Amino acid sequence: MADALVDANFLIALAYPKDNNHAKAIQFASSTTLNLIVPDVVLPEVMYILRRVGGTTAALHFGRILIAQVAPLLALTLIDFERAVAIMRAYQDAELDFVDSCLTALAERLHITHICTFDRRDFSIIRPAHISYFELLP
Repeated sequence: MADALVDANFLIALAYPKDNNHAKAIQFASSTTLNLIVPDVVLPEVMYILRRVGGTTAALHFGRILIAQVAPLLALTLIDFERAVAIMRAYQDAELDFVDSCLTALAERLHITHICTFDRRDFSIIRPAHISYFELLP
């Protein structure tokens, strides 16, 4: 089974019914055969945004679901952090997001080619070291 890294905006769409991409995220998550991996670096962004748009209840609900699903969490290493900073530097004019740079570094290290995201702009710009481009899902 192939792996896919999950971006913050995908998790937010999945957890927040009022998100424009909620139905699409639910449909994809329930039908995919990919192993969805949650990088730990996305969690602060997800919890912050869910709390901002849906209150503490929404953030806590997401936390409970993530824990119950026993979703595999992927930790950022110092080498990944160093690579993420290098990616940010390389794409400085595009003002690339730090979390997206971290996902790219993790994907490079683990040779992952799939990213679950609704952020087409940043991930369409990035040219990862291990492949020509990411396959963006859903």
